[in-house]
Amino acid sequence: MKKVLITLLLLVVATSGTVLSQISNPPLSEKRQDQIRENVLAGLEHRSMEVQADYVQLLVDLKRAYPDYNFDYAIIPLMDKLKNESDPGIRILAALALYEYQDSRMSKFAIQQTAKYDGSERVARHCQTLIRKWDNRAERPVYTAQVVYPF
Repeated sequence: MKKVLITLLLLVVATSGTVLSQISNPPLSEKRQDQIRENVLAGLEHRSMEVQADYVQLLVDLKRAYPDYNFDYAIIPLMDKLKNESDPGIRILAALALYEYQDSRMSKFAIQQTAKYDGSERVARHCQTLIRKWDNRAERPVYTAQVVYPF
């Protein structure tokens, strides 16, 4: 009985993950894309490090959820964070966000240079790992929550 329950639970979890990964995200209107661009650029320049980190993570999530949309306006600010930020955690997060832009040669070059010349061993090691994995990416399912707008 116990084995049957465990097997049934594993089947439900595996099935729900497959179903959720097949749900597509609703398309973004031009107005919504402009709002996202404006808010992301403002958030990346915010004085709070926590807010900046949240917006960098938002860029990662947006690129994964909407791979066909153009978020290239964020590449230069992310490269600036990777190079000039004092907190190594923010620099690692910026490198991960740039890694999501796999079609951008600028992203790969910035991460390669950081791996070679960064003063922080932790950041350099993380960037080396991203460069090693650059061409061998595994497909990952994207799980999104359904957002209901009250307006």
